[in-house]
Amino acid sequence: MFVLLVLAGASALQAQCPPGLPPATTCHAGMDTNGAFFLIAVPANYNHRLLLWNHGYSLAPPGKLGAEDLSPLGPLLLQLGFAVAASSYRPDVVGLGGWAVADAAEDTENLRQQFIRIFGQPDLTIVVGASEGGLITAEIAERFAKDAHGNLNYHGALPLCGPLAGGVKNFWGAFDLRVVYQFYCQNLPRPNEPQYPLFLGLAPNNTITPRELGSRINQCTGVLQPAATRTPQQRRNLANILGVAKIPESFVVTDMFFSTFALAELVQVRTHGLSPVTNLDVEYTGSEDDDALNAGVFRAGSNEEALDFLTRAYTPNGRAPMPTLTMHTIGDGLVIVENENEYKEIRGDAHTQRRLRQIFTDAGGHCEFSASETLAAFQALLGWVQSHKRPTKRQVAALCEQFRPAFGDTCKINREFHPEEFETRIPRRESERESKHEPEREP
Repeated sequence: MFVLLVLAGASALQAQCPPGLPPATTCHAGMDTNGAFFLIAVPANYNHRLLLWNHGYSLAPPGKLGAEDLSPLGPLLLQLGFAVAASSYRPDVVGLGGWAVADAAEDTENLRQQFIRIFGQPDLTIVVGASEGGLITAEIAERFAKDAHGNLNYHGALPLCGPLAGGVKNFWGAFDLRVVYQFYCQNLPRPNEPQYPLFLGLAPNNTITPRELGSRINQCTGVLQPAATRTPQQRRNLANILGVAKIPESFVVTDMFFSTFALAELVQVRTHGLSPVTNLDVEYTGSEDDDALNAGVFRAGSNEEALDFLTRAYTPNGRAPMPTLTMHTIGDGLVIVENENEYKEIRGDAHTQRRLRQIFTDAGGHCEFSASETLAAFQALLGWVQSHKRPTKRQVAALCEQFRPAFGDTCKINREFHPEEFETRIPRRESERESKHEPEREP
């Protein structure tokens, strides 16, 4: 169905539903005044329930949204009567995506308000997001939870595989990998290339492509070739990097993309070349010669203004007043599962743990949930919102088994797993002031 969208604060666009959505779906699309594209899909059997979806990290310039941008469950939930909406998030000042966390939360909240102006107030609103979108979801659940009268804007939150320890601590890990890689590989930059402080991620005016990055990583570690073909030096380099960074071999290239391109966008664009990260007092361990590593690795302190920005983008405070269900793959090598332990502690400090349920799956990828697992998590949260009874892990696993025959996939929910402390993977910086908002005691 075609709709002409004319909204305060939004560009008018004639929108046709993208391919892949159920028939008779009404779609509204446009761009808000901050440059964020959005897509709203409302089914013919609309049940006055709204799902707002927050996508994960993307460095690409934001663009028009398709059916795949309405969450993995979007088409199914539309069939069930839910309205689904998503934002591309606004671009940074050079037109890219990147670490959009603080802006993205505002963009999704603006989208919720736009939805209300068109369709009225939904009876129930759930906010869901994955990866970076998981942190954005947690932020929305804290910053925009209630209206001026104390009524809930969002009735449930579902952060999936999110960096819930916050931006500062997760970029500590990215910076650690960046400097450890350079110590062993010396090819980002090479000795004959212009040198730069490694907290910049990449050289200013960088010309290295992701393919070139992969090639350089492989030259040093052989990680993209069969293990039997690696040279002794490549094997040593790889073993040292993995031992110190404590990441799976299968994530080396992915994590290095984040430690270079994502770090570069954060520092060179959003913090204006100032370092939001530090490793001044970090003692790296896990290499064949820790003394040599710690003596020779690049060191940097953080700039207070840059650190303040990253703290705002975002460090959870735990003050989410609605049911929150998180789900994380245990073997995630990009957004490590120990984020969930940190988030649980944050919720405990804020006295909101009773509104938190954490689910873990036995999988080795980043956000690699089956459709049955994702739907089970969503349905468990929805049931919690409606019944005010927190689901058990056993109940979530049972829901997954109930859905599995229809999807023909797997249910790998691990009811016994408990993540270790965040600092077992990424060392704490004792020289930094604590990058956590002071919690308020619940009334």
